[in-house]
Amino acid sequence: MEKKDPFAQENLNEIFKKSPMSSERLLSRESSCLEFKESFGWSSLPKYLKTSAAYANTKGGYIVFGIANRPHLLRGLTGENLNSFENMDPEKMSNHFNEHFSPEIKWTIHEFELEGKIFGLLYIYESDDKPIVCIKEVGKELKECDIFYRYRGRTERIKYPELKMILESKRENEQRLWMRHLEKIARIGVREAGIFDLHTGSVTGTGGSFLIDESLLSQLSFIKEGEFSEIEGEPVLKLVGTLKPLSGMINRKPVKHIIKTKGIRTSDIVLSMLGQENMPDPKEYIKQICFETTAYLPVYYYIIKSGTALPKIIEMLDGVISRSPTRGKLINRLKTLKTQQLPIPDVNTISANKKREYKQMILERQIDETVDGQNLIYCLQAIRNLQKDEVLFSSEYVRELLRIWFNKHYASAKGQLADNLRRAICWIDEALYWDDCETEIEP
Repeated sequence: MEKKDPFAQENLNEIFKKSPMSSERLLSRESSCLEFKESFGWSSLPKYLKTSAAYANTKGGYIVFGIANRPHLLRGLTGENLNSFENMDPEKMSNHFNEHFSPEIKWTIHEFELEGKIFGLLYIYESDDKPIVCIKEVGKELKECDIFYRYRGRTERIKYPELKMILESKRENEQRLWMRHLEKIARIGVREAGIFDLHTGSVTGTGGSFLIDESLLSQLSFIKEGEFSEIEGEPVLKLVGTLKPLSGMINRKPVKHIIKTKGIRTSDIVLSMLGQENMPDPKEYIKQICFETTAYLPVYYYIIKSGTALPKIIEMLDGVISRSPTRGKLINRLKTLKTQQLPIPDVNTISANKKREYKQMILERQIDETVDGQNLIYCLQAIRNLQKDEVLFSSEYVRELLRIWFNKHYASAKGQLADNLRRAICWIDEALYWDDCETEIEP
């Protein structure tokens, strides 16, 4: 079974979920699959290995570096700690795992930037071959034959009920595998069947042995019996040539790299659109709106950048798993194409007159950027009254005003001001980019 990406944006959102009371404090707590460390250093390697083995024996989990303990504050890695993490040799780390534990611990590594701070993450996959056992003693942390397990945010030596459960599950799985293999061998015939070792590339049978070159192993695709694979034109690998006798085993070294990503939050979604920035994957910005507190964030800019038709974007959002009601509101917003343009009533009132006055000042580029309070709300509503051609003509000027006001006011803005800021930004996004969105599904 293909392993899901542990560093998908929605998983990182859950780990780095911030408290509404403090932007520096996490709501997340250490659990059976999550542990925080304030720093990273090789002197603490035995502790990391111990926790990793416990995750492998449970359901997998994360070690996150750069989070202070009690309370869990967003510190980030800096200086020597950051250098040590960034310069980690993945092969060396794999050797540490293999030297101290058996069977193999499968892991991956990630670097995550959030609001200018950098965090390191190790993810340990649940083992397919439990239990993972310590094979080398290190001080007080690791004793030979130790088996570790994750209990509610703590790593401990395994207790009898959990060990019994692992051993019984292992025996049942092996019995099922043997039965499936024997059924297949019986259908094929003992003399015609061979064994393909996925790790070494060796194929052995009664007719002899041969070796598939290591460089081809990663390209092999397997098709479920009785079915065809036509996913996105996936190519078929055809092996042609003379089979070579098996003369030795291939030692395949693990290849890992630190993948670096940047956290996406409301400010990133807003400011990237206002600054017309390029980004590696615009669809991630669209998906991230589903996890924010409001659906009224710029989206059409990212749809254009993604080069994807609107119906396909809606289909993508249907597949996003989010507990927030924002996802449904965003989908409804895109389906109904509800505009954020705001008419000014044709009446002689202070409010209407102020909006018309500010609209003229915007067109003449004479707005005082220090405007605040109710006058700022009138100004934002005047922006929403601009026609599309007026937005296009004043685009750079208006986007800069909105950028200044967003940076200055949004973090502390209450109710009406925050809503008017978002909707004015959404109107600019809509006015500039909606017409270029493809509304028909791509062939």
